Amino acid sequence: MYWRERKYFIYAVLVIVVVISLTFSLRGLPMRTFWSSLLFSMTVLIIFSGYDYYQFQRRHHQRLQQIVPQVDLSPQSQAEKDMQKLLEEQKEYYETKIAAIKHFDDDLTDVVRIWSHQMKVPLSVLNLMGQTGDFTRDELKEQTFQLENYLEMLLHYLRLNHEQTDYRFTKVPMKPLVQSIVRKFAPLFIRKGLSVTVDGDTTWTTDEKWLGFALEQIISNSVKYTKQGNVSIQIKAKSIQISDTGIGILKEDLPRLFEHGFTGYNGRRDKKATGLGFFLAKEVANRLSLSIHVDSEIDKGTTVTLKRNDGA
Repeated sequence: MYWRERKYFIYAVLVIVVVISLTFSLRGLPMRTFWSSLLFSMTVLIIFSGYDYYQFQRRHHQRLQQIVPQVDLSPQSQAEKDMQKLLEEQKEYYETKIAAIKHFDDDLTDVVRIWSHQMKVPLSVLNLMGQTGDFTRDELKEQTFQLENYLEMLLHYLRLNHEQTDYRFTKVPMKPLVQSIVRKFAPLFIRKGLSVTVDGDTTWTTDEKWLGFALEQIISNSVKYTKQGNVSIQIKAKSIQISDTGIGILKEDLPRLFEHGFTGYNGRRDKKATGLGFFLAKEVANRLSLSIHVDSEIDKGTTVTLKRNDGA
């Protein structure tokens, strides 16, 4: 029913994609720019289609409630008592589900607003490159890298809040995992002239994919807010410490650092801040039975400690 009502919108989107692709092809514009823009557009379309589908289901549920007549369930027998109890439990369950969906909708709207704002910068740069043809391979890689990072952040946020998100706990060597993340951010380290060290090693029983994502958010912040000096990563049996010589964090901002969308003073200075990195790292840490703590001092640097809880 839902897709039948939206079929003309889907046809319109397909026509637009075909027209734009033909335009790029005929004008000889870089197809890499087209695919990057298409990936961004389709991601936003999928997100808002999901939101629209939630709203459609909610309206449909409300219409059904209006159609179904009210039944008198006066407890005249044990069977009727059991039936009434079952209906009350079902009602409470669905009310909880609807409240959770509404909360997710509100958060998702806020996340998409922040995320789409950040995506404008690399997309605008790629668009300009396509129009002028004045770009280097490294510049193209940097903008594509930013797009991939923002897209990965959004996809992980959606998976993190999905009921069916699965966690696969295995024995994971920490040093190879950390080194792979450092290699991912190597172009940024090199461009900013920062040194990085990884010391120590241990093995944790954890979900490698989700722990890697949490570490990426922390390391990304270290690179972003460090102009000179180094980033050092110390791996211990019960903890991983990521320290940098960056601009630091105001003491009064520390208590709110893990709030959804909070950017603080540094976020106002750096217009590229999303306020999602530490929030997502904290959410993942909670699900992996890890704690996360931040120590920082202005103009001296920041140390983030990811620590195993008892039994982790």
